[in-house]
Parts: sequence; structure tokens; C-alpha cells
Amino acid sequence: MVAPPAPPPTLPTPIGRSVLRADRKRIRRAVAERRRAESSEVRRFTRAMRRRRILIGAAAGFLVVSVATPVLLAVSPAFAVRTVTVTGADAALSGQVRQALAGEVGVPIALVDEAALTRRIGSVAGVASFTVARLPPGTLAVRVVARTAVAQVRTAGGYALVDAAGVALRASATRLPVVPLVTAQPGSTGFGAAAAVLATLPAALRSQVTTVGARTADDVTLTLQHGRTVVWGSADDGPAKAAALAAALVRVAKGQHRIDVSVPGSVSVG
Repeated sequence: MVAPPAPPPTLPTPIGRSVLRADRKRIRRAVAERRRAESSEVRRFTRAMRRRRILIGAAAGFLVVSVATPVLLAVSPAFAVRTVTVTGADAALSGQVRQALAGEVGVPIALVDEAALTRRIGSVAGVASFTVARLPPGTLAVRVVARTAVAQVRTAGGYALVDAAGVALRASATRLPVVPLVTAQPGSTGFGAAAAVLATLPAALRSQVTTVGARTADDVTLTLQHGRTVVWGSADDGPAKAAALAAALVRVAKGQHRIDVSVPGSVSVG
């Protein structure tokens, strides 16, 4: 038997073809819109990343410039030490301090070594203490506390002007006028007591003292002009002893050369 022929394919109706075309258009339009949306999102993300990179780069550049510029300026020759000013001292001592710091001239002010400053200024005998300020562009401002001479002592080469700590401030081949001579050597207990007594005396009394002797801390003796001797004792009760000595000098009789103020409430004159 021969099989009956297959029925011819069913062709879409005009209405069906229109529906297919509309569906394909919608699909293409949806795909195109999706691609546009994706492209727009990529562009937006790229712009945001670019702006972020620019901002980060600008911030990093500003930080580098703000940190590096002062450092570069501070160590540049434009900020080198050109002037050293000294206050708190007389002309002679100020000149010694400036001379001690001459090696810092030309050094960038930020690179001046603190240890070197301390060593150089500390080498000037007349300076008790000091502070240093760096004043850009090129000034070192030094403020010193000067040592005060209170006496002179004998040395191998003659005499030396010393402060209360026994630091030698100036040397002389001959005895210095006006300044009291302390026979005890610096560093001894006798010298410390003698220096303390001289610091206690009012200027009017101190100007009359020619020599101060002290074998120990408790037997300070003053020699005044015209040969009078004052037994002072220890450095304790200095103001009371000074007042007692001033009163005794007013009433001391001619020919009396010894005044004992070691007990200020019981002064003896002989």
C-alpha cells in the first residue's frame, strides 16, 4: 500500500507574521536598551573612578608639597645662619659667645646641632646658663645668665677672678683692685663658706673687705680696710651678722681692731 502524501505545511497567517515581527522588534529594542543602560553604567563608573583618582592624586601631591617644602626651605642656603644675637651679658661676654658660635654661621638653621651649641656656649667661662631660639630665616638668638664675680684667688700664674662656685672668669698676673681676696681654694668647704658670706654682705660692707680667710666652714674671718678684723664664724645668720657689723663699725673706737659678730646678738669689740 502506498502511504498517503503528507499534508502541505501550514503557513502563518498574515496576523501571525505581524505578531512575530512585533515580538522581534520588542526583543531587539529591549536588547538595545539594555546595552545602552550597561554602557551608561560603565561610563558613569569610569567617570567616578577617574574623579576619585584625580582627587587622591591632588591630595597626595598637596601633602607631599606641604611637607617637603618647609623641609627643603629649612635646609636650603636661604635659611642658613647669618646672625647670632646675645642678650643678658655685657659686651665682652657677648663677644665671647658670638665667637664661640662662629662655626655655626652658614649652617642651615634646621641642621644646627643642639649638642654642638651646648658644648660651644658651655666653653665660655662667664656663662652660667643659657637658652637658644632659632629665628628663621637665619638668626640664632642666645639668652645667657652670666656668672657674677665675687672674689679673687691666688693661682700659679697670679690671680683669678672667680664666682661663688669657684669658676675662674678672668686671670691676672697681679692682684685685682677692689675685689676681695679669698685665701681658701675653690672646691674647699672654706671657700664655699667665704663665698656665701660675701654674697650676704651689702655692697657698702663688701667694698670694705680686702681679704677673707676660712680654714673650715665655721671660722670665716674678714679683714677690712685699715686693718680691722671681723670674726664672722659660719655663713649662718648672714643678714643678722651683717646688720650687727654695720652697727659696730659706727661705734668702734680708734685703736680697736677686732669685731666679733659670730653671735650677732652678743657682739664684742676689742
